[in-house]
Amino acid sequence: MDFPATSDELKKGGYEYDNDANCRGCGESIEWWITPKGKKMPMTVRKTATVQHATADMRTPHFADCPNVKDFRK
Repeated sequence: MDFPATSDELKKGGYEYDNDANCRGCGESIEWWITPKGKKMPMTVRKTATVQHATADMRTPHFADCPNVKDFRK
């Protein structure tokens, strides 16, 4: 199964938007989402071109691209 990438896909998958913030490690703008299991997950938002030549906001877990992710591992 692919990870839901748009906000609509996330909501359909049981995720709930929480708020916007900046990463304490790298300073990048992120969104916080609550997973279906109740955990908070930071998301990076990127504009991506679609097949119809429009843009879409695609989300990926921020821990996948944060350069300082090791600072947050438990």
